[in-house]
Amino acid sequence: MIKMMASIFLHPTALSFLNGVILILAYTAIKHTWFALDPRNHFHQAVELWEGFGKILLGFGVILEERAILRSILGITLPAQPSPEHEIEHACHDYGVFFVIFGVVIEAFAWLIKIPNAVLDAFGFEFTFLNLAAIFCIFGLFLQFRFFWRIHFFNGKFKA
Repeated sequence: MIKMMASIFLHPTALSFLNGVILILAYTAIKHTWFALDPRNHFHQAVELWEGFGKILLGFGVILEERAILRSILGITLPAQPSPEHEIEHACHDYGVFFVIFGVVIEAFAWLIKIPNAVLDAFGFEFTFLNLAAIFCIFGLFLQFRFFWRIHFFNGKFKA
């Protein structure tokens, strides 16, 4: 039962679904930061949103990066010959590393705002840090679209 649930969760379609949910969250975070941000009301919400989004992207990257190990631990084996599944494993690892990096950077920008001013005086730079987090998120979105395209429409060629 656990093996079946894990194989469903680690299937490329399930990963694409999670990728889509993260894309929606990223759109919401960017919209909240750039279009609906009122410094008097929503600034701390935006900081919390970016911190949470960074953690989600980081976690998704770890799942992708370690997909092969998870499959091995759960006894879900790959075919002996090279197959599309081997290529999907390779793509998951490659893009997982990038998602981990972008998640950490986005979360770091949120923490730069949360650090007390006695340690790091960020007064006046708060919106700059939020905008940098949004810009890194846009780069991450580009990679998420490429990841989706790569695991579904690879045409036998996998180049990062």
